[in-house]
Amino acid sequence: MSPRSRREQLALLMTVCCLGMTHLSLVSPVLPELAKALGVSISVVGWVQGSAAFPGIFLAIFVGYLADRFGGRRVILTCVTIFTIFGSACFLATSFPMLLGLRMLQGIGTSGIVGVAVTLIGELFEDDQKRLRVLGTNLALMYLTQLVVPVLSGIVAAGGAFRPFLLYLVGAPIAIWAYRLAVGQPGEAASSPIRHVRAAHQDLRRRKTGVDFLGLILVTAIGVMVFQGATLTAVPLMLDEVFGTASTGRGLVVSAFLLGAMVSVLGVVRVISGRISGRVLSTGIWLMSIGLFTVLVAGFPLMVSAGLAIAGAGFGLVITLAQRDAITSCSPAYRGVVMLTWVAGVRVAQVIAPPFASFVTGVVGPRSMFLLTTVMTAFAALAWRPLRRRLRGTFYS
Repeated sequence: MSPRSRREQLALLMTVCCLGMTHLSLVSPVLPELAKALGVSISVVGWVQGSAAFPGIFLAIFVGYLADRFGGRRVILTCVTIFTIFGSACFLATSFPMLLGLRMLQGIGTSGIVGVAVTLIGELFEDDQKRLRVLGTNLALMYLTQLVVPVLSGIVAAGGAFRPFLLYLVGAPIAIWAYRLAVGQPGEAASSPIRHVRAAHQDLRRRKTGVDFLGLILVTAIGVMVFQGATLTAVPLMLDEVFGTASTGRGLVVSAFLLGAMVSVLGVVRVISGRISGRVLSTGIWLMSIGLFTVLVAGFPLMVSAGLAIAGAGFGLVITLAQRDAITSCSPAYRGVVMLTWVAGVRVAQVIAPPFASFVTGVVGPRSMFLLTTVMTAFAALAWRPLRRRLRGTFYS
């Protein structure tokens, strides 16, 4: 592949990743308005977010098999089309159940967009150092997208709570562009999904990366709980209830989390190399805990932004290292199913976090979610490294 063609393929895959990351961040600033427009309480409006991630729990691993078996190009084309059609159709929703149904259909497309695109980026760059730099740059662009999208959504929502859904129409030209994908051709995968998953599991055991991979899923799930639950769901609700912040202001405050994540990602790819660094990952978890505590005690919106920026910096560290090691934990033949297994773990957290955050906020109080997540992340920072060492000693001694 010529350098020019490689650059186009990389630009296309990065654009697909950025599109996939809008499925929750675009809706976050308008959750209070959606609750009012649909006549539901804030304790259940989090399902608008959770429903979009729900299909990925069951479909992500199967989508990974399809990418390994039939090629990532076909999977991306299909997923982007589904994502765009049903995401923009949410603008037409007239009831809460109808909106949840459309979001679930959109979630079918969401199941494979980011995971498969990241896998194909790994196919473009087999050299570890180049892959690390490219993955870091890709994550930075994804965070930049999520930084801009809540602000844009908040501005568009000033004309109506459902208008931000029309922004999903940007997926139409991206789907047309995706026809130019040259990577992601069909591979020599197992003849059935079950056999392929079993072979991938044996590959992880042979490489002695299975325990680390499971740890990456758990740590990533904690980070997603902080981002999708506390930041994208509980923060807008708290800002509305405690400070009376308008949708535009809520979008700006939430974007501070992504700014912190983007800065830390750009730093990580410059200084980290080799296998996962336990100290760096622990630092990321501690930063999330400190940032969440700052939000918990915040007396004004700017202090909330500062806490989110700190938590975002920790999130950036955790996700950068987790994604890098997930994609290199297996042989190339199993990258699709392994990466999409990681994505399935992400989807579980995305389904649980927003409804849980809105429920806790509505029932217990606007700051309660930040107390819970502060304690959860602090415990994780203390416990994960000793637990990882013990499990590795048990399974690989």
